[in-house]
Amino acid sequence: MQPKAAKGKPRQTKEQTFNKSEKQEDVRSGNIAASKSLADVVRTSLGPRGMDKMIQDPKGEVLITNDGATILKQMEVVHPTAKMLVEISKAQDIEAGDGTTSVVVIAGALLSACEVLLEKGIHPTTISEGFQVALDKALTILDDIKKPVNLEDKEALRTCVVTSLSSKVVSQNSDILAPFAVDAVLKVIDPAVEYNVDLNNIKVVRKKGGTIDDSELVDGLIFTNNKIAHKAGGPTKIEKPKIALIQFCLSSPKTDVENNIVVHDYNAMDRILKEERRYIASLVKQIEKSGANVVMIQKSILRDAVNDLSLHFLAKKGIMVIKDIERDEVEFISKTIGAIPVAHIDHLTPEKLGQAESIKEESLSDDSKIVRITGVKSNKTVSVLIRGSNNLVVDEAERSFHDALCVVRSLVKNRGIIPGGGAPEIEISQKLAEYSRTLSGLDSLVVRAFADALEVIPYTLAENAGLNPIYVVTELRNRHIKGEKESGINVKKGICDNMITENVIQPALVTQSALSLATECVRMILKIDDLVLTR
Repeated sequence: MQPKAAKGKPRQTKEQTFNKSEKQEDVRSGNIAASKSLADVVRTSLGPRGMDKMIQDPKGEVLITNDGATILKQMEVVHPTAKMLVEISKAQDIEAGDGTTSVVVIAGALLSACEVLLEKGIHPTTISEGFQVALDKALTILDDIKKPVNLEDKEALRTCVVTSLSSKVVSQNSDILAPFAVDAVLKVIDPAVEYNVDLNNIKVVRKKGGTIDDSELVDGLIFTNNKIAHKAGGPTKIEKPKIALIQFCLSSPKTDVENNIVVHDYNAMDRILKEERRYIASLVKQIEKSGANVVMIQKSILRDAVNDLSLHFLAKKGIMVIKDIERDEVEFISKTIGAIPVAHIDHLTPEKLGQAESIKEESLSDDSKIVRITGVKSNKTVSVLIRGSNNLVVDEAERSFHDALCVVRSLVKNRGIIPGGGAPEIEISQKLAEYSRTLSGLDSLVVRAFADALEVIPYTLAENAGLNPIYVVTELRNRHIKGEKESGINVKKGICDNMITENVIQPALVTQSALSLATECVRMILKIDDLVLTR
């Protein structure tokens, strides 16, 4: 006979009781699902035949790109775990500059592998430790594939950059942008002793109009927005200029607090105007005394940096004026022309002036004007002018050129190249599968799952190119088992081919960084078993 339940308290069955392990599984599966859905968004953008994304912001501005880091940065990601994938994409962009889509796709594939392993009842900590074992072995295999590169071999560097640009909107202009990127990076470093590149020494200047073919590398400075002041008829071309970089205003002084001066008669007004003329005339005389014939004036937010009267006096003395220099440009200008910024007129002396061969204003094909300073003494800075028919093209060209610079920087950091086209991923996958057979216990299963997950890169490349992914990946796997380490997917011909002979190569740092960051992120997601909200 069944015992009666207490009145008012319904009896709880086993299914109704709170099960802590079930909650942990729900949180973990929710995290994995959110991260996988984000990886699926950018997956279609991978490779030379990847699709572009059109992004519209709340203001209605439109952006077209297939750069993984840019897409994820613009997306409004709400789920906290999915945000971790956005962060690893940013980290990849900072570390290597390329492979920002690959790192997210690899992380998504590893999370799918985790799902299968968790369903088999393997503990998350065991999976996490197994992934670390697999990563260490994968990086060792990558070192075996890597071939050393000499930074003096510009052709090899250019080929790496062309491979990186092949997936961009501006891929057809890679023959112009690639040499610019290689020459710019090699100019600002000494390859023999330096193992990093400060990209702040390469100034990328954008100007709408013309085509990307009109872009150029300039050994000096280019200003597109800082017009030479023409109002008073000052010079627009000077040979052997002596350039003063000033951070004070050439206009009548104002008080710190807003105030009014009440003038009762014309004599007082004349005195004010005379005093203003005398003050500005004395500034111009001191500039002339220092020997400067070109003045660059930093933009001021408190008052006008320069007024019509000061422009008139400077034009009479034959001094060229370039105004509205941004604060963040001052350091680069100073480093390029050798000028020391001057904050007060009393500190302006001949030794603080910068020098160059010439400075002139030029008209471009679309009648817009730029200021060009050439023949500078500094050999540690360089400027690049990026042109394009509209803002969308200029934006994408600028982003692509930044990626190109980062590829060359990756080769300076880690001087090794590997074949592209999914070859390293298949090689690591195949070698890891062999290695997993030598392991015992659950590690063998986890390492094998890691190896299978890496096949997502060649699978996706084939899928995006409209090929049969299962046939292509199987063919690649067979070739690598036969010892063809450099076999990858030739997307243009739609076949498996030797990537080195096809000139599809990439820096080893890109794949190394992508594997490390993706594994680190997945291990962190695996360890999360609860989501706690705070007030």
